[in-house]
Amino acid sequence: MKDNPKFLIVKDKDTKEIRYFDYEKIKGYNLKAKNNAHFEDAIDITRMIIVKPSFIEKIAMKKINAKFEKIITMMAFVCEEDNDDSGEGYRIVLNELNKLRMELFNKYKKYIEEEKMDLMNKKIEILEDELKLRLEMSNVKSETNKISRGHGR
Repeated sequence: MKDNPKFLIVKDKDTKEIRYFDYEKIKGYNLKAKNNAHFEDAIDITRMIIVKPSFIEKIAMKKINAKFEKIITMMAFVCEEDNDDSGEGYRIVLNELNKLRMELFNKYKKYIEEEKMDLMNKKIEILEDELKLRLEMSNVKSETNKISRGHGR
């Protein structure tokens, strides 16, 4: 037995008992507490494992959608502030989009239905195509400015 056993408190109608579970063997989605939240008169939770598949999918989709919305907000900001001819802002957003795609396939694929994965992948591809187009337009604009200033090749 380990030095630091983990327990689960289960409340039944008739009995209140503590049961031992080996969390390393339980298959599910791991969640960690945000910002080490602490409340008086409450149990401190550092980690939680969710085992109900429908609930796991809802949480995973909520996290993915939040990250996707953040990327869309970043893209909108970069498009509005299109003063930089280097296209660095577009590259940063494109990098974030690629990180989301990798996280989607590496971390969330086993929790989300295939149909929802395909839909999210299509959204990412559309956004990626738009970013690449804007990056290319930015590069062409930059080259045009260099040529017009006499710094051409």
